[in-house]
Amino acid sequence: MNNRTVFTVIFGGFAAIVLAQLCLYVVQETENAIVIVFGDPQAVAEESGLHPKLPWASVIKIDSRNLEYDLDQAMEISDVNQERLSVDAFARYRIIEPLRYYQTFKTGASDWRSLRRQGEEGIERIMRNSLRQTLGAVAIEDIITNRRTELMASIADKMRDEARKFGVDIIDVKIRRADYPGDIAERVYEQMSSARKEEAELIRAEGSRENTRIQAEAQRQRTTILARASRTALEIRGQADATRNCIFAGAYDGVPVKVEEVEPSEQTVVPAEGETMEETLAVFDPKTAASITCDFVDNGATRDQKRAEFFAFYRSLLAYEKALQDGETTILLSPDNEFFRYFNSLEGSRQ
Repeated sequence: MNNRTVFTVIFGGFAAIVLAQLCLYVVQETENAIVIVFGDPQAVAEESGLHPKLPWASVIKIDSRNLEYDLDQAMEISDVNQERLSVDAFARYRIIEPLRYYQTFKTGASDWRSLRRQGEEGIERIMRNSLRQTLGAVAIEDIITNRRTELMASIADKMRDEARKFGVDIIDVKIRRADYPGDIAERVYEQMSSARKEEAELIRAEGSRENTRIQAEAQRQRTTILARASRTALEIRGQADATRNCIFAGAYDGVPVKVEEVEPSEQTVVPAEGETMEETLAVFDPKTAASITCDFVDNGATRDQKRAEFFAFYRSLLAYEKALQDGETTILLSPDNEFFRYFNSLEGSRQ
């Protein structure tokens, strides 16, 4: 192979490469392409791959991915109460009609960077208008907390209708920050702090009042319970003493007695002082309300004389023990006094 042949092959390869670059272009999966001939769009390639074109045609590639636009600086708006608020937001969007987008925003230097810059200026305009219209119709409390999600969806809907006119679909809008401007923030925070302190004091006062009421009620219930318990204890003690005395009386006099437990249903429930019958019945305990009664059998007609004499003698001995203490007692009584009857006779009879 001589030099001319080599030169011809090299020149032919170079020409083929140049011709391929002039007549073919590549579209990636993340972009769309618009073929421009003498400033007029001729075709739109939305599928990825290798595509042909005229050698004198130019190609502008437009990003088809989800894009984000962030406001350069926070904007100030006035809410429905004419209170100023500083709002910082961003929007996510996607170019769904590349040709319309190009026709709307093309400039003298029609490349992707200039198209995107012009497009985002258009998005900024409709974004600021939508923010001002939507947030200007509500109160600050709704913007900050109460209806924030709902308001962001409403802003996105307003932007979506306008953005479709130049081939853009608004995916969503997010409010990154909503706050008072610096010149009034301190004053507002002081007012909020004062309001919260006042609310806290009110809550404390209500808590203190409720605490006093609960303590008073608890003290009243405590007093009622103690009084009821004291009354019940005295009643039980009185019943026990009465039964004890009855048993002793029967034993000392030799009279048989009958001890019975009275069921609560057979008793009469009497309210304590200061309480109603309902309150008494609410705490009425049948187990502790049962009582014991003691009665003489046959009204004392049957009597054990020997037992009565024995206990009379025993009581006299106890009396002597108490009364006649060594060196400390002087008693002046007649010889026939009842106190010394067992000194005269074992039977205790007077002589």
